[in-house]
Amino acid sequence: MPGMDLNNFTQKAQSALHDAQVKALRYTHQEVDGEHLLLVLLEDVQGLAPRLLARLGVNLPTLSARIEQELERRPRVSGGTEPGKVYVTNRLNKLMLKAADEAKRLKDEYVSVEHLLLGFVDEGKETAAGRLLAEFGVDRDS
Repeated sequence: MPGMDLNNFTQKAQSALHDAQVKALRYTHQEVDGEHLLLVLLEDVQGLAPRLLARLGVNLPTLSARIEQELERRPRVSGGTEPGKVYVTNRLNKLMLKAADEAKRLKDEYVSVEHLLLGFVDEGKETAAGRLLAEFGVDRDS
């Protein structure tokens, strides 16, 4: 991910960002965006995101299905994309910066999955991920 020092991200957060790029390639999307990232966070059954959201009473299969529908609607690149030719959207860059700010605010040394989740929540209605999380009752307080 250009322009972002991933050494400040936990191993889990780094691998989620990598998996989001792979997810974008599978969908033949030219850009990796927040919804790709949120989906891979939800799919990591041993991960923190599903545990946190389940504790909040979120129906994870339904949330995942809604994010997949959102991704299905996006334009695909005919002929697929080459690995390494998937671009990070400005929005995802901003989300990662917001997560880094969140880590600093909480005096955490590394940016982790929960900081990324807070970034999604803060996007609110501006993005599909933020809208869906709000719809499922996930907010900063919870």
